[in-house]
Amino acid sequence: MKLKWIFAALVLVNLGLWMWASWYKETPLEENREARAPIASEKMRLLTEPGVKLTPRKAPPPANAELVASVASSCFRLGPFAEPVLAAKAETKLGEMKIGFNRRSEETRTITGYRVFLPPLASKEAAERKRQELTRLGFKDHALIQEEGWHNAISLGLFSVEANATARVRELAAKGVEASLQPLSQSRTLYWLDIAAPMLPENATKLKQSDWGAKDVQLQETACPAGASPPLPSAPPLPHGNAAREGPNNSM
Repeated sequence: MKLKWIFAALVLVNLGLWMWASWYKETPLEENREARAPIASEKMRLLTEPGVKLTPRKAPPPANAELVASVASSCFRLGPFAEPVLAAKAETKLGEMKIGFNRRSEETRTITGYRVFLPPLASKEAAERKRQELTRLGFKDHALIQEEGWHNAISLGLFSVEANATARVRELAAKGVEASLQPLSQSRTLYWLDIAAPMLPENATKLKQSDWGAKDVQLQETACPAGASPPLPSAPPLPHGNAAREGPNNSM
């Protein structure tokens, strides 16, 4: 009886081994591999052969490439400020936003009007006689000029529009009077704040929407200089008055 049970157990063990070997046997490694593309041996060349040019692989762009590109292209200049006090307020605002800048001043000349005149005469008496002649010809708007370098010259009118001044010169010429036209200009100092380092787009949007106290002041986009570094901290505000000086912001 015992032999019968031992024989049955051996049969069951052998059956289990056969089932494991048949069902759970792994597929050979070679069957899991993908088929390789055929090798075109005729196109293969040794690196030491003449005429072989190495082509470097292109490095993949960084994960933040779009952010870097948008920052690198966002350099600006703010201005022009006609008053130093307005430039000082703008510098304070940039400092609060931790945006670095360089302050710059430039001298400009603006035409404010036009003067029609006769060149200086030999004496004051000669100038007075000329004025009497002008009155007889129907030109009553004239005056003697006694400015430095203009003694005994005669002003025949000040005009804000060049076309009106030109018309007066023609009227005088029609009566035989050869007058000249002189543009009058005024020198002004304008101030700019150059943001020559990359700036985040959200900061640029905030600056564009800011009120700078003058309608002519704008944030203008410019090309970033080569090798531009992250923004520096702001410089001290410009002194109030005409004693403002140009200089880079190097403070930390």
